[in-house]
Formats: sequence, structure tokens, C-alpha cells
Amino acid sequence: MFCKLALKNVRKSFKDYLIYFLTLAFSVCLFYSFNSFQAQQAVMEMSSAQADIIVLVQDLMGMLSVFVAIVLGFLIIYANNFLIKRRKQELGLYMLLGMPKRQISRVLVYETMLVGLISLVMGIVFGLLVSQLLTVVTANLFEAKLNYQFVFSMDATITTIVAFAVIFFIVMVFNTLLLNRYKLIDLLSASKKNETLKIKHMFVSILIFITALAVLGYTYHFALSEGINALMRLDIIAPLGILGTVLFFLSLAGFLLRFVQSSPSIYFRKLNLFVLRQINASINSNFISMSVVCILLLFSIGALATGTNLNRTLNHTLQLATPYDFTLTTYHDAMESDSPSIREIRKELDIPSDQIESEHFITTYRSKESLSDFLAHCQTDTTDTLVEQILDMQSDLPQGMPFEVLSLSDFNQLRKTQGLAEISLAENEGYLFTSGDILSQFIDSILDQHPTIEVYGHSIHIGNDTFDLLNTGTTYNTSTVMFAVVVNDDLIPEDALLYDVSWNVMLEDGIDQPAFSAMVEEQWMKYHEQRSLEVEDSSYMYRSASAQEVKENSKGLSVVMTYIGLYLGLVFLMASALILALQQLSQAIDNKQRYQILNKIGAEGKMLAHSLLLQLSIYFFMPLLLAVVHSIVGIQVVNMIVLAFGKGDIFMASLITGSMILVIYGIYFLITYLGCKNIIAKS
Repeated sequence: MFCKLALKNVRKSFKDYLIYFLTLAFSVCLFYSFNSFQAQQAVMEMSSAQADIIVLVQDLMGMLSVFVAIVLGFLIIYANNFLIKRRKQELGLYMLLGMPKRQISRVLVYETMLVGLISLVMGIVFGLLVSQLLTVVTANLFEAKLNYQFVFSMDATITTIVAFAVIFFIVMVFNTLLLNRYKLIDLLSASKKNETLKIKHMFVSILIFITALAVLGYTYHFALSEGINALMRLDIIAPLGILGTVLFFLSLAGFLLRFVQSSPSIYFRKLNLFVLRQINASINSNFISMSVVCILLLFSIGALATGTNLNRTLNHTLQLATPYDFTLTTYHDAMESDSPSIREIRKELDIPSDQIESEHFITTYRSKESLSDFLAHCQTDTTDTLVEQILDMQSDLPQGMPFEVLSLSDFNQLRKTQGLAEISLAENEGYLFTSGDILSQFIDSILDQHPTIEVYGHSIHIGNDTFDLLNTGTTYNTSTVMFAVVVNDDLIPEDALLYDVSWNVMLEDGIDQPAFSAMVEEQWMKYHEQRSLEVEDSSYMYRSASAQEVKENSKGLSVVMTYIGLYLGLVFLMASALILALQQLSQAIDNKQRYQILNKIGAEGKMLAHSLLLQLSIYFFMPLLLAVVHSIVGIQVVNMIVLAFGKGDIFMASLITGSMILVIYGIYFLITYLGCKNIIAKS
């Protein structure tokens, strides 16, 4: 009997709360899909480095899944609490007919088990399909060959079942405890309780609204002024942002009502008066949940946009970071050294000549003048917070940060190898450039002035109008040069201090780059061991990199950030949309009588549907609009950090993110509208 009753209740609830069941299934689908990466290795031809990255992705997804499971657990409990509240009269009727609370709890347990089982089965089936798509996407991101066959992950299945079994067990316990708290009179009179207005005076609402705008405005300004340090000031930014958001929604209903009332032609048009009163009561009593939804949407937009932008940024900067098949760079300090140079060491290395197509050395020198001396000759007036913070780093050095100097012959060799035309310099003329895209606009502002600066005691006139972004070698970093001046060879003194020296190599076709890199690394270490020199204690450090290793490392980071952004972004987006949907479905039940009255006094069905659509639109998209405003500021701050990897296409990343959010959020909105319309139509 209890099983039949539970089955009947689930079937009845399924019609009114379809969005709840779909969310549960979607949650399971996401959980399975993002925990199935380990199984993807079987159908992709990957290098050992790429396989290690897949293992790293799997481990990260496992750790994130703990957090996601907690979020989903709270979300499911929250949603279940709404469903229980909506069924208070039904549960009260059971109790009035003599059914003990333990038997009612038993029915709820059966219902939860049935809902959980259906959600798990549907979610895992969808997860299997989505995981196949993720396999194709992963292979594309890694540019790996895919030998496709159906991929099934037993580990992901077990993890998903265990996680959601725990969640639904907690829901069962929660339902039992919740039921035991209710008295019969509370259950039977639940529908007679009205929304409680937190603010009853319009003037107070307007005052709070102005305060909210002031708090948010200050928070935005503070975050932007901090630039790359903003993440270190979250102890200030986060509380202020949350406070401003809460105050905004606390005051919004009253302010919106007063604003529309100032235009009678709008206020008294059709059912706008009714809609605004409904919005006023709903937002005023649910301002906390709307604030939570707004913040969740901010997290969702931030995670999706950052993951997408960083992925595109890393892919964009790969060509700049890998001009050669292999590079070994030695980094020298400011002290003179008797250690052999890399040019001398190269002669001692036993490198098969048939593996090398071409090789050359690029030397950069330390200027005697500091960067601050350089910039003193330039009328730089930048408002770029990030550039200012980079330049401020030189104040931490005893003699200031030097700038780099390159000889014209080395620079032309660099340009020639990378397919660019050689340049020529007049006497005492220099060429200013950088390899950091982040500093491009700042360098351009200096070039506009064509300043004259001091380099090794010579007055050098900067003659170029434009410059090309060039790295002095293949690097794991996005750039090797911050501020560099190219001068004629005879202007560089013999005792000029080295900054770094790069041995750049282009390999013959078919030569394995990582294997070549490992061979050079091994011989390099043997060379120092034979001469009883400890690399760590010498006057320079070194780093080697092959283009393939850099690409695999970049692709790996791209995959990690993309999937983290997708995983968290979709979970937060789903959570925020479900909270709003359940609230509106719940209120639609309460509003049936009101719509009945409107229908009886002559309001047509089309007019009622329009008023419902307007109400849901305001309720759904107001948190989204504020979240978008928050994210515009937040993404600008995060983008300053992303710029350390190179310039991405923030517009395209925002377009992709916006499309994803509008599709998923729009689906929730549409299902909610149809559900509410169906509930009202039954009245």
C-alpha cells in the first residue's frame, strides 16, 4: 500500500515538478561525465606527458566533485524542502485520517528512493552519452588521434552512485526530521499564510537602494584599482559585494514599484498593477535567495568565461612561445663569472649533427641603466593598473630593474629564423620591442614619442614606429623579453653583463623533440659533474624546452582550465536556475486563487498568460542582469591575470559564455513558465 501511494505521489509530482526531476538527472549526468576522464585514454593515442595530464585532470575532477557533491546536496535538500512545504496540506490530510507520522515518513522515504533511482538511471544514461562527446572534445583539445569506441567508466559509475546515494539518504533523514517538527494545525493552514514584507515604507526602500548602489560602486572601483592584487583583497571585496547585492534585492521591489507608479500609463496598463504587486511581495520576502542566485550566477559566468578565455589565450600564444624546436637558455646574475658560457659548453656536448637542421645563439645583455632611468626619458602617462603594478616591481630591487639590450646581428638572426625581414639601424639609433603582449600598448605609447635614452653611456634615439612580438627562444613562459632595446653591435662593450643566452635549435624532420631534449639535458648534467660544478651554486641557472613539450604543457593547462570552468560553471548555473524555478512553481500554486478572481472579473486567458510571462521574466532576469554587471568587473580583474599567459579574445569568450547561459537558463525559464501556466490553468 505504501509503495503504491509513493508511486502515485511521484507520478503526480512529476507533472508539476518536472524541472526538479530533470535537474536531478542532469546533476548525475554532469557528475558521471566529469569523473570519467581516466577511461578516455583507451581510445586516444597520447604521449606519456598527455597521459599524465589526463590523470591530473581525473584527480582534479575527483577533488572538485567533493565540493560539487556538497553543493548539489544542499541544492537537492533545498528543492526537497520546497516540495515538502507545497505538500503540507496533503501530509496534514494523511495525519487527519489517522496515519501516524512514522508511516508518513515511510511514504516519503519510498518516494525519495524512487526519485533517486529514476534520477540515477536517467542521469547515468545521459552521462554515458555526454562522456562520449567529452572524449571527442578532449582528443580535439590535445590534438590527439582518436580511435573511437564506446567508452564506459566503472569507477565514475560507482563514484556517482555512492555520492548520490549518500545525498538521498540525507534527504530521507531530513524529511523525517522535518515532518516530526510539524503540527497538524500548521500543515492544514499552510496555504493561508501570506508573504511577509520586510520593508513596508517606500522611502526606506529607496534609501536602501541608493545605499546598495553606493556600496556596489565602491566595490567595483576598489576591485579595478587593485588590479592583479584584487584576488588578494577578497577579504574586503567579497563581503562588500555580498552586502551590496543583498541590499539591492532587499530594496528592489519597493524601488521598482515606485519607479513604475511614476508612469500611470504603464502602471495601469493591462495587468501590470497586479504583476508589480506580485513581484513586490515575492522579491521582498525572498531577497536572500535572490541574492544567493545572483552570486551563483556570478560564479557561473566567471568560471565559464575564464575557462573559455584562458583556453583561447593559451592556444593563441603557442606560436609565439615556440619559435624553435628546442631551446636551452642560461640565466646569468649581475656578477662577473668564470663559468664557461653556453657557447663553449655546446662544443663539448656530443650531439649527433644529423639531428640538427640549424642552430644559433641569441644573447641579451643587462643594461647599466635601470628601467626607471629608461622611463624617465619618456613621457609615459598610463592609467593601466596592470602595467603600473609590473613597473612597481622594480622598486624591490636594490639598483632598480634593468632593461635588456640585444645586438643588431643577433636580433636580425632572430627575425630571419622566424620569417621576418631584417632591419637596419642608423648610428646611435635603437629599436624598442617586447615579447609580452601584455605590454604592447604601453610600448606603443613610448614609440609614439621616439625618446632618446642612455644605453652603455651612449644617447640612443628610439627610431621604430612599430614592433613585432618576438621571443628569444622556445619557452614555457609566454614571453622572454619585457623591455628590450636593439642597438648596433659596436655599442655593446666587451664587459657588458649577460642577462641570458639562448641556444636555439631547429631539428631535422622526424626527430623526436622530447627525446632530443632529454639527451641534451643528460649531457649537460654530465658536463657539470665532470668539472665538479654544482649547477645550483653556479652564477647562472638554466632551462631547456622543446616545442612539443611546451605545446603539450599548454594544451594540458588548457584542458584542465576548460573542464574546471565547464564543471563549476554548469553546476552553479543549474543551481541558481533551479532555485528560481522552484520558488515560482511554488508560488504559482499559491496564486491559483488570485488568477481565478482575475479570470472571473473579465481578464482573458491571453492577458493572464502575458502577466505570468512578465512576472517570471522580471524574477528570472533581474538576478541575471545584476550578475552580468558584477561579472563585467570581475572578468576584467581576472583577465589581468589571464594576460600573464597572453592576450585572449575576451569578446569571443564572453559570447560563448553568454550563449551557454542563455540556452540553459532559457530552458529553465521556459519549463518554469509552462509549469506555472499549467498549474494556473487547472484553477
